[in-house]
Amino acid sequence: MTRKITISIPKPCHENWHEMSPTEKGKFCSNCQKNVIDFTKSSNREILLAYNKNENLCGRFIVSQLNRDMIIPKEKRSVWMVAAASIIAFLGLGNQTIKAQEKSKTEQTDRKQLKDSIKSKSKKDFVTYTGTLYDSQDNPLPGVNVKVKQTKVETKTNFDGEFTIKAKKGYILIFQHENFLTTEFKLNNDIKIKPKMRDYFLTGDVVLTETEDD
Repeated sequence: MTRKITISIPKPCHENWHEMSPTEKGKFCSNCQKNVIDFTKSSNREILLAYNKNENLCGRFIVSQLNRDMIIPKEKRSVWMVAAASIIAFLGLGNQTIKAQEKSKTEQTDRKQLKDSIKSKSKKDFVTYTGTLYDSQDNPLPGVNVKVKQTKVETKTNFDGEFTIKAKKGYILIFQHENFLTTEFKLNNDIKIKPKMRDYFLTGDVVLTETEDD
C-alpha cells in the first residue's frame, strides 16, 4: 500500500518575491499578510513536514516541484525487495548509459545537419519580426534575452516587453530570464508575434491532494 501526495498552487500570488520583507524561513507578503516559506531547495520530506504542522501554508516553489506524485510507502519493504531493487538498478545502469550516449550522438548529428542547412540558405529570406513578450498574466516582460536558436542573432526586450529581430520562417526564438522558464517560439508567416513565458517560481497557498494505491 502506498500513498501518493500531490502538491499544487491553484491560485498563484503574483507579488514580487524580491520586494517582500525577509523572515527566518522565507519572506513576508504585505499584500497577503502571510509568511511565505521558501521551499525551492527543500526535499519532499521537508515540504510534507511543514504542511503537517500548518495546513494553511503559503510557499514559494520551483514549477517542477508542483503537480507531480510524491510516493510515500506505508509499509517497510523486506530486505530481499531492497536487494532486488538494487540489483535491477545496477543492471539497468549500463543500458541507461548506452541510451544516453546514443541520444547524445543523435543530437550532435541533428545539430550539424541543422547548421549545414542554415548555411546553405540564402540571406535574402530573412524577415524582420516584431513582438511583445508577456508573462502568464499578460503583463509585458522587460529585460528578457531573445535569441534565434543555434545562431548568434540576439536582442533584449525593452521596458514595454517589445523586441525586434531578424530571422527566417521556421526558425525558433529562445526567450530566457532567471525568473521564468526558458521558452521556445517557432516563427511562421506572422511577422508580429506575442509569445508568453511561464513563471520559473510559483508562490501561493499550498494545496495537498492525497490518494492511495494497493
